[in-house]
Amino acid sequence: MKGIHPSHLILLLLDLLLAGCASMGPQDTDQYIFLDKTETLFVQFEHRASPIYQINMPDVANSMEKNRREDFRVVLANLLYAYQLPIEIRILEERENPGPGPLLEIHAFRFEQDNSGDLVAVISAKLSKYGQLNTLGTYNHRDTPPPGGNRQMMDKAFRDVIRKPLREMLDDLQQHFPTPEEMEIINERLRPLGQE
Repeated sequence: MKGIHPSHLILLLLDLLLAGCASMGPQDTDQYIFLDKTETLFVQFEHRASPIYQINMPDVANSMEKNRREDFRVVLANLLYAYQLPIEIRILEERENPGPGPLLEIHAFRFEQDNSGDLVAVISAKLSKYGQLNTLGTYNHRDTPPPGGNRQMMDKAFRDVIRKPLREMLDDLQQHFPTPEEMEIINERLRPLGQE
């Protein structure tokens, strides 16, 4: 019987450690974040190919990361157009730093074809603004790819698999835009005492 190669075991343990560290990040603050339509919402997407690919086939890993980033960008841009959120949104490039204002961090824990052949997308989203942090949630979807698919069909299949998690995330993000009643309550608190 053949055992697990030590380098694969180390990679597996490293992957588990990194997943654990990702869940131990900053904790949510008590203050609920309301987005202001006069600001720009920056969107940062993070995805890394499996450590096995990164070590054994770095060129393949880089290509996978590039393709999945493009799939994410295309789907999110289409959804943002459909949702018409009342704020300017800027999707950041891979190594680009956000500007001043709110930041939506989307981390793809998995955005790949798994060992069973299914396409899997698991993302988490956090919204931060001026030191405040609200976790939107974790979203996932699994689907079967088209049989004998070429590159274009696989790209479409990957875009289809991440569409549902991104749509659910945008539904939750919409809750961070205040209603007129909530804006009145906020403005009431900001008015100087004694003025109407």
